[in-house]
Amino acid sequence: MRAKPFKLQLPEKLWWDHNAWYRRWLLRQLPSRVRSALDVGCGHGVLARSIPADEVTAIDASERMIELASATNSRVRWIRGDVLTHDLGRYDVVTAEASLHHLPLREGLGRLAELTAPGGTLVVVGLYLTTTPADWATEVVTLPANALVGLAKAVTGTAGKPYDVDMPVVMNAPTLAEIRAAAAEIVPGARIRRCLFWRYSMVWHSPEVH
Repeated sequence: MRAKPFKLQLPEKLWWDHNAWYRRWLLRQLPSRVRSALDVGCGHGVLARSIPADEVTAIDASERMIELASATNSRVRWIRGDVLTHDLGRYDVVTAEASLHHLPLREGLGRLAELTAPGGTLVVVGLYLTTTPADWATEVVTLPANALVGLAKAVTGTAGKPYDVDMPVVMNAPTLAEIRAAAAEIVPGARIRRCLFWRYSMVWHSPEVH
């Protein structure tokens, strides 16, 4: 029986957006010049609207998410569809913020790699299961840090998770070992790091074609 991500439930007034915490980091991983970008599992579209590319496409399986994302005027092309089967091109940048764990790991990662053009960049921030002694050791830092950040945001009036209301919640995700094993086969050379707040990061540069 697989473990589930453990998270100490804070009072609602101390809730905050863990994905937003890593958004600036994610954007810093992108090349300075991007012609085309794809944001997978775009949700409300905050990340997609922030990507500095000439052309940005964003896809989400949820009709409600696309409806909310497209309500704000932007240059983004919004698509409601399944990234695994929808007819898409190849992009200089592919991002997946808290979305890969909604897909079968190997099939999903393979599809993200396929959508990344030669010489392009894939950046993933996702959830992983807390299962190993190293995972639990990270909780020693993560749990108090989670509370402290929530408290600081509550004091400054920036707490709350407004983007989670309509989003699906995944209570099962791959382990870090599974993620690393899949990456070694599908995106060799990808840089994977354990992060605070139950997240991991992955950066992969697709090989150039000579």
